[in-house]
Amino acid sequence: MDAEQLLKLLKEHKADFVVIGATAFPVHGYARATLDIDIFIRPSAENAQKVWNALSEFGYDLTDVGISDMLEKKLLIRQYLVETDIHPFVTGVTFERVWKNRVKARFGATFVNFASLKDLIRMKRAAGRPKDMEDLKYLRKLLTTG
Repeated sequence: MDAEQLLKLLKEHKADFVVIGATAFPVHGYARATLDIDIFIRPSAENAQKVWNALSEFGYDLTDVGISDMLEKKLLIRQYLVETDIHPFVTGVTFERVWKNRVKARFGATFVNFASLKDLIRMKRAAGRPKDMEDLKYLRKLLTTG
């Protein structure tokens, strides 16, 4: 199983999600190594159920994870080769804003939604960690040259 298969399953289950973080950078012309995939989900019970179903079908053990857990905090899944972070909220943006500004692009052979460059910048600025500040330098250059 790989990240593309996970994203396909999320689409098949009709979940509303946007790929964020370093996995979204190449869509905008900046590549950085990352060990996980960050997925921002629409924070509703109905959508969380769809995401839960897709994650379960993918093979993740969600025995101790309820739908309400997926809406209250970031879910870190460290099983198999695909480290997955499910975000019901992200500092600096709302899901509605990111959804409105999303960019459709290919991940392998699958088209999925990625955060826009401006929204990635907002998220990184709000997170404020050293690696986020480093990413900001490159992302801002893309904004001014792109």
